[in-house]
Amino acid sequence: MLTILGSLLGFTTSIVPEILGYFRENQANEQELKMLEAKAKYASALSELKLKELDVEADIGEAQNIYKHDQGLDAGKFINALRGSVRPVISYLFVLTYIGIKIALIYAMIVDQKIDWTAAVQQAWGQTDAIIFSTIISFWFGNRAMSKARSWHNK
Repeated sequence: MLTILGSLLGFTTSIVPEILGYFRENQANEQELKMLEAKAKYASALSELKLKELDVEADIGEAQNIYKHDQGLDAGKFINALRGSVRPVISYLFVLTYIGIKIALIYAMIVDQKIDWTAAVQQAWGQTDAIIFSTIISFWFGNRAMSKARSWHNK
């Protein structure tokens, strides 16, 4: 009886390292799988950042080429001044049209609906108007402020 018990004990103790090795290998495989998943996520994020960087570089290159092209064209003072004034003139016309529409709206509210002029102004100026106004101001002055901030930061 002791012989059989000793044989069973010897047999089971010889298998224990194999069982422990199996669990260690399984755990190592899970760890390796997690590492591969983490590397894949890192590579994906890195490639997305690289694509964004390439898009920004392409936009910058396109803008620089446009400026170089415009500087290379010399059609005389008048044409150069006219070409340089297109965007500001369009902005002025848009703002004047916008102001004209708002004045007409306020006038119509005062005359037709008999609303006090202060209430008419408050009704005519809403959140959409504030968004449009801030967008225009940011467009014209935001780039200049950002350029100054970048030059100050680089010093």
